[in-house]
Amino acid sequence: MKSSLHHHVAAVVSTLLVIAMTGCAASAGNGDDVTGQDVRDAAGMTQTEVAGLSVEDEFGLASERYVEMQGVLEEAQLQISNGAWFWNGGDVLPVAAGADAFGEPLPGADDDNSYFFTAGRILEPEGAEGARSDLDPMIEYFDQKGWESGSREIGRNFEARADSGDGWWVTYTVRPNGQYSLAVYSEPFWTNDSGALFSAIADRDPADFPEESVPGEYPPFPSWSDPVQS
Repeated sequence: MKSSLHHHVAAVVSTLLVIAMTGCAASAGNGDDVTGQDVRDAAGMTQTEVAGLSVEDEFGLASERYVEMQGVLEEAQLQISNGAWFWNGGDVLPVAAGADAFGEPLPGADDDNSYFFTAGRILEPEGAEGARSDLDPMIEYFDQKGWESGSREIGRNFEARADSGDGWWVTYTVRPNGQYSLAVYSEPFWTNDSGALFSAIADRDPADFPEESVPGEYPPFPSWSDPVQS
């Protein structure tokens, strides 16, 4: 299951880099010349601040960010349907961010010291044929939130995307085959060791996710006290 997730994430990231390299710049601590360890990540933390955290501390922060992501996803889903949405991969494991993460990269970020979260769902509305007007409910939602957003045609598909302004991006894609997808991505978070954090989560994660769920339903993030699996 985890191997399948990794392949899915790789595909998502490849698409992501094509459509979203105009993202927000990372916020600096003070002044325009601040770089490296003083650059603040999507949570407003610097590398210096993160350096004082243990793996357990980072695990706790990742848990909070996972829940926040699910809240962003749920609210966006409800603009389209409160019925069941299909899953095409799990959401629990973070993705090494590196220099080419969603939005503008953090100066000094690499696969070892940064990560992001992503979650996606698929809907197949009855009679849907990928009309551009099917983006309208999501675009109206973006406007109501006051988010910077835009839409574009990608091949035969249409997509709307928005920057929440506080570290999250939402994309909604409609396709002529009637398969519509919604995805949420975070901008990068600093970490002391993305591999150690990934392993700490994966070793406690049962790697189970449903085939479908209604908005707001998702597997809980593992607890630090959960047994480490062999």
